[in-house]
Amino acid sequence: MNKFLMILGSTAICLSACNDNTTDKKESPVIDTTSVTVAPPAPAVSTLCYQNILNKDTTDLQLTITGNNMVTGQLTYNRFEKDDNKGDITGEKKGDTLFAFYTFQSEGMRSVREVIFLKKDNALVEGFGDLEDKNGRVVFKDRSKLKFEGGGLKLVDCK
Repeated sequence: MNKFLMILGSTAICLSACNDNTTDKKESPVIDTTSVTVAPPAPAVSTLCYQNILNKDTTDLQLTITGNNMVTGQLTYNRFEKDDNKGDITGEKKGDTLFAFYTFQSEGMRSVREVIFLKKDNALVEGFGDLEDKNGRVVFKDRSKLKFEGGGLKLVDCK
């Protein structure tokens, strides 16, 4: 009977050792891919500079255009023997036309004016027309009647 209990005990120890493998195994971590957020690629950004020098007057425009056609930049009008206008533009590019608002300082006052430029070859030609004040901004009365004349601002290297 002693032999029988010894064999039975040895068998039980052996079986329990064989079945207890799960405690030594490490489970792989489960990654929940449904909650992973992938950021969209950043829109392409380009910076372009334009300039027009006519007699003793200079106009400089630096534009930053993102891939979604949003435009920001700086616009400066240096008029001979007159106060300079210098400020920021914010707007959008639609096809070959740039629609923006120009926020600038002149004669110690802050002003906001609509500006529209039409791209012709490697130049931007500013549109001119009748203006009106709407909610503190000077805007064009009728965009369809704008005149785009002159050589415009030529594409130049940014400094």
